[in-house]
Amino acid sequence: MSRILTAWELGAGLGHIDRMQQVARELRQRGHDVRMLLRDLSRAHARLAGDGWWFAQAPLWLPRLTNPPQLVNYTAVLAAAGWLEPAGLAGLVRAWRAQIALIGPDAIVCDHAPTAMLAARGLGLPVLAVGNSFEIPPPGDHFMPMAYWNPALQAVCASQDALLLGAANQALALLGDPPLARLTDLFAGVHRVVMSLPELAHYEACPPADIAGPSFVADSGAEPQWPAGPGPKVFAYLAPSHAQFGPAMAALKSLGWPTLVYGVGLSAEAVKRLGSSTLRLQAQPLRMEAVLAQARIVISHAGVGTVTAAALAGVPQLMLPQHMEQQMTARRVTQAGSGLTVPAGDGPAPWAALLKRLAQEPAFTQAAQALAQRNAGLTPQRSAAQVADRIDAAMALRETGARAER
Repeated sequence: MSRILTAWELGAGLGHIDRMQQVARELRQRGHDVRMLLRDLSRAHARLAGDGWWFAQAPLWLPRLTNPPQLVNYTAVLAAAGWLEPAGLAGLVRAWRAQIALIGPDAIVCDHAPTAMLAARGLGLPVLAVGNSFEIPPPGDHFMPMAYWNPALQAVCASQDALLLGAANQALALLGDPPLARLTDLFAGVHRVVMSLPELAHYEACPPADIAGPSFVADSGAEPQWPAGPGPKVFAYLAPSHAQFGPAMAALKSLGWPTLVYGVGLSAEAVKRLGSSTLRLQAQPLRMEAVLAQARIVISHAGVGTVTAAALAGVPQLMLPQHMEQQMTARRVTQAGSGLTVPAGDGPAPWAALLKRLAQEPAFTQAAQALAQRNAGLTPQRSAAQVADRIDAAMALRETGARAER
């Protein structure tokens, strides 16, 4: 039996915990002991304690950046993790190494945990970066811009890498560690495991060999209770705090199509005020498998889990991205021809017109179904087994190298 440490450092939401647990279940079935260091413990007990997982708090960078530099590539992620402050970064690396020493793993799985990856350099352990392709950017001499389709941004990436590289190497010098030659060497020697569909990988340049399949949770939540009404069934997963939430609900109400809306934190008053006989809102998550068995259009903020589940179900999508990662996901869906993106702007979006296009133009449904057929048979469980295979292979490779040295 081997001990595996899974580490989550950056990012919000339950997707990281759920992804780690899917992989951990597969590893446990193979006889491994899994330990988890988590960014957010607020929902860990409800999600993990029932299966008896060992988990604890991951080291985190807490200060917020004041007037941060305008970073356009993966350096923006690293800056948010404290990589602009050499002494602070050195402290985080020491904390990660202390946790690693206490746990004594045979391999480390980093789920959006770049500082854990930096801390693992030189420890002689197999390290795997597991996540979606936003969290594991393509290899190269420097990190490419997140908006890779904008050639003007290519010119600034090398200098932005150099800014973070200097700070990181100062931190490594404080620890007595050798420097990084390039910032992208953070991933040198790390096994890259991208959990995505090929068509939905955030970066078009994501190496196909890195892709292990999709990750999302579709089998938990309440059973959907669809309202009556003519027209295609619509499922919406939107933040009630977004400025477009009210206009979206008004458009859905006016269309009169049977619609279910999941809005995190919706009050009972808002559910009553915004709903109608054909529009049902609720604050509890729904079981996506059951939802997608009947939905004909999915509306979301282009979170990768929701988008992937809808893509595998062959359902056209309307997306309202809130930040760059979601913009990258939405772009990939629109490139596939299986969805539309709500135009950015302060005024009300043309919700009704966009929804009518998705419902009435067969090209969207045809493209969505073709994407689903190309990826038929892919499931989160199969992806978790792929990740576990790569973890086992990395540990076996290390053991082979150790025997050769002896």
